[in-house]
Amino acid sequence: MNAIIGHQPPVTRCLILASATLMMLTSLDMLSPFSLYLNWALIIYEWQLWRLVTCFLFFGTFGLSFFWNTYVLLFYCSSLEAVAFHSKSADFLWMLICSAGMLLFLTYFYGNSYFISGAMIDIMTYVWGRRNSTARMQVLFFTVRAPYLPWVLAWISLLMGGNVQDHLMGIAVGHIYYFFEDVYPLLPTSKGFRLFRTPKLLKIICNQHD
Repeated sequence: MNAIIGHQPPVTRCLILASATLMMLTSLDMLSPFSLYLNWALIIYEWQLWRLVTCFLFFGTFGLSFFWNTYVLLFYCSSLEAVAFHSKSADFLWMLICSAGMLLFLTYFYGNSYFISGAMIDIMTYVWGRRNSTARMQVLFFTVRAPYLPWVLAWISLLMGGNVQDHLMGIAVGHIYYFFEDVYPLLPTSKGFRLFRTPKLLKIICNQHD
């Protein structure tokens, strides 16, 4: 296990360890998936606040879905943190926090999703694809341009029983982050405004130096 994830950037490493831990506990019947899924009634009225986090970390029990999502985390999301967010773990973590907030907002008002970990992966692959727009990726047995990567991965996930609504939400949130972080600040009318500017406190906690 250490040989696989030991060299991964810190935030991606924590995501993989957390999802692997939940997978093992649920596969061994030491923990029920029913205690992890997103349930707004239980969150609001019974204060089961951990569900706001576990719904992003659970990729399923031991099986194809878990290993596919772990593969994407290892090869694409870790590349996003290691390259686009090199030495900026606080910025990467803040992107995930802001994205999680937008996803929770969408699911509360418009969705009926129970686990939105796949949508979070779609966000990371969307941003990665936009920031590496000229790259071509080998996905299974065919080659795709990087900007189309989240759509291809979403299609593969659908073939494995994924929810199309989750993928659409993930891609939409990924586009919102990309636009306000990479496009809008460059416009003359923006005056350098960044909607998703990382708080200084988080940079201090993550020991990030600009």
